Amino acid sequence: MASMAALSALAAPAALAVGGLQAVSAIQQGRYQKAMYNVQAKQAELQGRQNALNYSKQALTVLEDQRRMAATLVSRSAAGGIDPFSGSPMTVDQWNAYQAGNEYNLGLENADMAIAGGLAQSQSLRAAGKQAMTSAYFNAAMSVGEGLINYKLLK
Repeated sequence: MASMAALSALAAPAALAVGGLQAVSAIQQGRYQKAMYNVQAKQAELQGRQNALNYSKQALTVLEDQRRMAATLVSRSAAGGIDPFSGSPMTVDQWNAYQAGNEYNLGLENADMAIAGGLAQSQSLRAAGKQAMTSAYFNAAMSVGEGLINYKLLK
């Protein structure tokens, strides 16, 4: 009987201690989740920037290709005895330049959108991290409250 009374006397403080440990654990888990979301957010930003670099490189490649085509057009026209700066050769060159300009602008727009998309995803992940901490604090408060209730019931 005496050991049962001693065990009963330890139950209330143990319930309180368990509630405290659960609260600490909930907060720590929230911190880990927030850190994970922050890492993912940084990765999303970097991925957006990498995609932007790729689109910018594609845009520059379009301009380089257009310059090569213009040079080829001029040299072939001149070699054939045709004035490369008037008539059909000039029209072809202008059309190629127009198309290259459109593709170049599209590449730059895609680069801007890639950066914006990476930042938007990053912000979303950071918000999830903040929410994880809010939930952790709420769970910690619930654990402390539950521990206090169990302490009062067992006391």
